[in-house]
Amino acid sequence: MTRALVTFVSIFVLGGLLAATSGCGAAQRHHARIQHEGEGLRRELAELYVARGAHTAAVPLLRRLLVDSPDDVRALVLYGTVLRDQQLYPQAERSLRRALELDEARADAHAALAILLDLTGRADDARAHHRRAVELAPSDARFRNNLGFALLLAGEAAAAIGQLEAALQLDPALGPAYANLGFAYGRAGRLDDAERAFRAGLGEAAALHNLALVRDERGEHAAADELRARAWEIDPDLRSEEAP
Repeated sequence: MTRALVTFVSIFVLGGLLAATSGCGAAQRHHARIQHEGEGLRRELAELYVARGAHTAAVPLLRRLLVDSPDDVRALVLYGTVLRDQQLYPQAERSLRRALELDEARADAHAALAILLDLTGRADDARAHHRRAVELAPSDARFRNNLGFALLLAGEAAAAIGQLEAALQLDPALGPAYANLGFAYGRAGRLDDAERAFRAGLGEAAALHNLALVRDERGEHAAADELRARAWEIDPDLRSEEAP
């Protein structure tokens, strides 16, 4: 058992002991402090589970948090994110919108809601929330990448390039932004830049494969087939990504 979990268990054991002597004002105050610390640990553990993709483990912790503190904005955002990734979209949206009712300036809530709106086909509303997330947290590369991708899907290649280049200036290790930027350059007709972006963020085979997609989109099918064949020579598994 990790130190965090041991502390977590210890706090709740201590909380149970104090409950028996809650007639004392000092004990009541101490018990309240212990409960508050326990909520904090529960939230930290839930955040760790969500970050690692262990959503099933996070759900009971978040539900307990929201029973005890229904207006805990961070818990509402985490719960909405987990429900969204489990494709429980109406419940996720309720949780995320409640978080924004309580704190409209939560960039993470706007970002999470924007992704949900994208997934449920409400692209215009999604872009508004992507933009708001960037306004509130301009130094968060992930939010700029998300906005850039949304703009790319909307056919706004030039605007997408601006956001994606900014994302990579903020975080040069943000892999998905290289792929998104490569496709944005391709849409803008900047094929050399597209190739450089793909090669910077992807392996050789994946870069060639993505360049083939760019060429196909431009109607340059012979060039696309040549690039695809080179990619398959390097990584035969890429064949499985082709549509039947």
